[in-house]
Formats: sequence, C-alpha cells, structure tokens
Amino acid sequence: MFQSLNWLDDEDVQFEKTCTKGLLTTEEIEDLRFSESLSQLERATIILSDGQQSQKISLANSLPSLMVSEPSTFSEILPQFVDMTNSAPTELLTICGQCVTKLILSGRLTSHQISSCIVPLLWNHINCKEVTAHKSWINALVTFILKVPKETLLQSDVIKLALEKGNLAQKTSSRIACAEIITTLCKRLSQVEAEIFPAIRMLCQDIDYDVRSAMCSSLVDISQSIGELGTVKLLIPEINELLQDEEVQVRNTAITVLIDICPHLSKDIISQMLSPTIWPYLDIVICEKPSFTLVTVAKIFGRLGVHLADVMDEQRKEWYVRYFLKLCKPCHILNGTVENGVAESAVVDISLDSIEKKESDVRESIAFLCAYNFPAICLNVGSRLVLETGLLDTIASLASHHHYSVRRVLAAGIHEISKILGNDSRLLLPTYQTLLEDSNTEVLIALIPNLASALRSFVSPPLKGQSPTIGLPDLIPALQTQEDQISKTREWRAYTSLIEAWSEFTTILTPEQIHQKFAPRLVKLISTNAMLPVKRAVLKTLVKFLHTCKYAQQRHELAVQIVKGLSRGKKFNQRLMFVELCYLVLDKFSKKFFKEYCFTPALLLINDPTPIVRIKSSTLLPHLKSQLKMPSDRPLLQQLEASSRRSLMSERNKDVLSHIQRAVIELDQGDVKLDSEPDPDDRKRDEEQNMFIVREERHDHHVKGRTSLPEIGSLDINRKPRKSSLTSLSDTNSGPTGRARRKMSHAVMSLSSRRTSNTGSQSATTRRASMPGPQLVDVANKARKSSSVKLKSVHK
Repeated sequence: MFQSLNWLDDEDVQFEKTCTKGLLTTEEIEDLRFSESLSQLERATIILSDGQQSQKISLANSLPSLMVSEPSTFSEILPQFVDMTNSAPTELLTICGQCVTKLILSGRLTSHQISSCIVPLLWNHINCKEVTAHKSWINALVTFILKVPKETLLQSDVIKLALEKGNLAQKTSSRIACAEIITTLCKRLSQVEAEIFPAIRMLCQDIDYDVRSAMCSSLVDISQSIGELGTVKLLIPEINELLQDEEVQVRNTAITVLIDICPHLSKDIISQMLSPTIWPYLDIVICEKPSFTLVTVAKIFGRLGVHLADVMDEQRKEWYVRYFLKLCKPCHILNGTVENGVAESAVVDISLDSIEKKESDVRESIAFLCAYNFPAICLNVGSRLVLETGLLDTIASLASHHHYSVRRVLAAGIHEISKILGNDSRLLLPTYQTLLEDSNTEVLIALIPNLASALRSFVSPPLKGQSPTIGLPDLIPALQTQEDQISKTREWRAYTSLIEAWSEFTTILTPEQIHQKFAPRLVKLISTNAMLPVKRAVLKTLVKFLHTCKYAQQRHELAVQIVKGLSRGKKFNQRLMFVELCYLVLDKFSKKFFKEYCFTPALLLINDPTPIVRIKSSTLLPHLKSQLKMPSDRPLLQQLEASSRRSLMSERNKDVLSHIQRAVIELDQGDVKLDSEPDPDDRKRDEEQNMFIVREERHDHHVKGRTSLPEIGSLDINRKPRKSSLTSLSDTNSGPTGRARRKMSHAVMSLSSRRTSNTGSQSATTRRASMPGPQLVDVANKARKSSSVKLKSVHK
C-alpha cells in the first residue's frame, strides 16, 4: 500500500521540515492581531512599546506615510520612536536610518522636531559599529545637511561632528564617512575653508590609502563649491602631492581628479599650473609595463583631450596622437597576442563600469578603452591628423581584435568617426564591412542604432564625377550577412530595429539596389518570420519603399507581389497582415493607388473562412467607402454593396455578425465625394508618391501594361458564401429560407434604387452613398429569425 510513496525520498521530507520550521503557530498569530476599532496612532503606540521586531520594522517603513495622514499627532509618536532605536538590533537600526532619511526628505518636520528628536538621534547612531547600519545613518546625516535650513544646520554643531569623525583615533570607515560629510558641507555652506580645510588636508595625508583615495575623489565637488581661487590655493598642491603617492589607487584617483577639475578653471591656470604636471606624468606612465595605472590613463584619455583642447597647439596634438598609438600597442593588444606570439584564449566580459575591477585583464581593458575613446581622439585632433598619423590602421586592427567587447564598443562609435572624417569617411568602408561581417551577434546589434547615419556619411556629399553611392555596392552583401546572422537569434527587438533602419535606405541606396537586394528579402520575411513585431516593421519598411520608389514599373511589381502574398496567403496570419497593410496604404498613398491595388482584395477578405480575418476585414468597410468618388467609382460602390449584403446575410458567427452590423451602420453614415469636388489631401499624397517617378519610366509602364494585377481584379467578388449546417438544409429558392432571402433582397434593391435615383438632385457637396444601413440590419435579423422558425417547423 505504501509503495506509491517511494518517490518521496528522505531529502524531500527534510526539505519540507525546513520549509515549515519558520511558520508561526496559532498563538503567535493571535498575538500579532489588533482590534479593528484601534486607530493607526493607537496601533503605532502599542507596537513601539510592546511590539515584536517584525512589527517594529513594518512600522518604521510606514512611519513617513503615518506622518502625512496624522500630522497633528505625529509628535506623540516621534519620542517613542527615538527611544525604540536605543535598544534596536542591527536590522531594525538600519531600517530606522532609512526611515529618518525619508522623514527629512518629506519636508514636513518642524524645526522643533528636528532639533529635539532628529539631531540627537543622528548623533547617537552615527558611530554605530555595524557596517550596514553605519551607512544608513551616514546617508541620513548627508540628507540632513542638504535639506535642513542653514540656521538649523549651523546650530546643530555638524561641523564639529565632522571634524571629530576625521580624527586619526577613529576607525577607517569613520574617516571615510568624514570625507563624505565634509564634501556635503562644502556644497551647502560658503566660507568654511578656515574650519574645514585643515580636515581636508589631514584626510589627504591619512595613513590609510582608502581614506586618501576617498578624500581625493571628493575634491572635484569641493572645487566647484570653493571656486577657482580656492582650488588654486588649497586643492591643486594637495592633488600634485597625491600624484606622487606610493599607492596605485591613490595616484589613479589623483590624475583623474586633476583632469576633471579643468572645466572649472581658466585657460591660463590650466596652461601654467596643470599642463606642466600632466604631460610629464603621462610620459612616465607610458614607459611602464601594462598596469592598472595605464588602464586609468586609457580611461581618461578622451576627456584629457577635450578638457585641454584650448591649451594644445599642433605640436602637442601630434604628441597626443603618438601617445595614443603607443597606448594601443603595449603587449600587442591589437592582435590579441602576448609576448611569445600565442593567441589568448581567455574571454572575459568587459564593460566601462567594471574596468577598475579587471586587474588581471589589463591588455583587454586597455584595448576596450582605446576603442571607446577613439571618436573623442579623432574629434580632438581633427581629420587631417587622423589621416596622416595612421589612426585608420589602428581602427582597422581594433575592428579585428580577438575580444568581442572591443569590437562591440568600436561598432557603437564608428559612425561618429565617419562624421568627423567628412568626405574622407569612405576610407572607413573596409573597417565597417569587417564589423558588418562579424560573427558575434552583440557586435552586429551595436551597429544597428546608427546604421543609416553611418551609411549616409559614406555617400554624402559625393565627390566630383563620382556616383553618390560609390563603394556601397560592396557593403550590400555585408548588410545581408548582418540580417542573416541576427535572424538566427532570438533577439527580436534588435531584428525589429534592423528592419526599421532599412527604411532609411531610400535616401542612401539606388532604386535598383533596393528593388533587387532588399525588397525581395522583406517580402519573403512576411511569410517566413514568426515574430509579429518583425512583421509589422517589415510592412512599414515595404510601404516606405513603395512610397519613395523612383520607377513606376518597380513600384507596380512590388505592390502586386506584396498584395498577392498577403491577401492570398495560405495562413490566416498573412491575411491579417494584409488588413494592416491596407491601413498603412490608406495613410500614405492616394485614393487612386489604394483602389488600384487594395480595394478588390480587401473585399474578398470579408468572405474569408477564418472568423478573425472576417472581423478584421469588416473594420475596413467604412474606409473603403471613403476612397470612392461618384460617378466614376459607381462599379466599385456596387461591389461594396454586394459584398457587404452577402456577408450580412450569410454570416452565422455571432461575434463576426455583430462586427459586420456595426461596420454596415458606420458605412451608411459615411459620405462619398463627387469627382468635381477638390480633395487637397489626396492631391498632396498623389504628388508625394509620384514626385520621383521618371516620365519615361511612367510612359513605359503604361505601354507595357500590367501582367499580374488583372488576376486580382478578375476574381469573382460575388462568389457563393460559405454554407453552414443550418443553410444546407434548405438551399433552393422554393423553401422558406429562399423566400425570406428573396424578400430581404427585394427590400435592399428597392432601398438602393430609391437612394440612387436621388443622386442627380443632390448638391455638389458630399452626399451619402447607397449602402445598406440600419434598415438592412433590421431586415436581415427579421429574415434570419423567420427562416430559423420555419426550419424548426420543417424538422418537426
């Protein structure tokens, strides 16, 4: 009997015991309950005095919202909250620090509450030993300094507290927190150099390198607060001294800070005080072996050129380029080999945020940062030095680097380099082709956001006597390779972005290249790709290809191919996409174009075998009527009448029938314009779609005629509707159903004849077309009910 429980082994039983071990008993749950008659204030008072730790944590999290709802009685809870923190454990103390930060940020505390409760609370817990709680209360103190009024801040002796925390007798975490507090005070208060600067100097000369690095990294914010004169007098000597520090981390922080304070100083001070320090320091660093210091220099090298551009002459710019070339070549980082020529096989993900943690991957980090800063280097030195100093060879080597992260970051910024080069950007075509043919998907995805702008820079402006698209035919196979690689992945967002980027090819490539190389691929994608966002992007791109096509014959062939592939598709998804195509064509093209290519196929979908397709296509009926003009489009109007009448009479699906009835009512309320009435919007669309068409091509288009479109137009729009199980019982006109349908048809025809007979007497303004309206819906419903009753009697 117990053999069925053999699947439950001992490990599963032990796991179940572990899961149920922390569950509360019934008595414990009862202790956590409160009477519903108690107010929030009374519950908070009980929890603060005798509540459990979980309840106190929940109360601390909800205390800011309680202050908003009960501002008058909050002062009664705050003293009890202060008393609770005196004996709180670490977890609760951390939550309380976060609660105090929220209370200060809310701005609802009075000056009395701040001075009597918040300030003592901060002073009591700012020196707590636990690391998480200490950080929480330091953040609360920083928020206090930034948000409270200056008078309250000066009365709270926060400067004295900061100086005490920076004492060498304090632990390292306390002195690091002192650096943060002093920086915040400099942002808030002015003229505090006499009191605070001795503490800044003491922390910059601290015995612990973590403290020196933390204080040094804060000097940029302090420089903004004390101004140029204070920076020159107080900070620059300290930074120069930190550049000679024995610890690598401190030196790296110092050179970074020295460059970051340049935007806040004048040109004379940079040239007289900073340049004599920066350039010799960089010369010393480049002579060292690849190290963490060289990684930092590679990281800031682009900013160095931007901030010091005003003090760099042509000679210094040439030195700048030569230094960058040396930076790119230590230990053969370009081709990914070490000193003995063996290719590296270790692949580690590199990102700009995690560079400082990659001490074991110095070569890959330097190569990554060189590729990241390459656009800034080209911008700083100009296109002439880029071409004369061999930077193009370096970028070609980086494009073939063994680490994909280097190629990815280069692909993300190569369009900026092409803009800087201007007319000489065609020299980057081989490098760009190499990136387009990369085997790594992330590199290909990095090219997508700026694909069109990069290609446009390669062809604009064209050189004299050359085609605007010279060189781009070589990139077309690479662009197709990029699409093939991304289509094999699950990155549908990137694939959608790529197809959307292809829509910009109309201003870059020739019509023949688009018509022969890209349009067939997109037409095939509609039927082969299974991702709906990709299909929609394909439709939009194809519609743009049609709209900007420069040859009428190509436009006709592409339009017929798209309409046939979607409206006659074997899968219902393809026919649904045709409905979306109709809406796109209605938005972009003229009425003439829509009637020529989409009107008849749209009518055929009303009798589609799939209900969802019939529902979607029924929404097109009012739009179809709006494309007609009388009397030239009277045959199309008659087709629309016949199709809507048949679908209304033969539909047996209740959901589809309700949509058709709603569409028929909207159809009857619509207006049809006369041929003589002006239509500025339609004329504008017609001019836009034909503005690029060559007259000779248009003439050849009319002479040759159409080959495929008549097949669509010659389809029998009045084909027999689908037969359901109910209509198959009585198919002849002699039965009850036949008499009911004849009665409804006579009513529709008489209604139609009465409306069409009055068209000649109407004015030149818009008029209602002869379409079945609410009366026809009522007649159809009555006929349907009478036929069903008579069929039931026949069965009996």
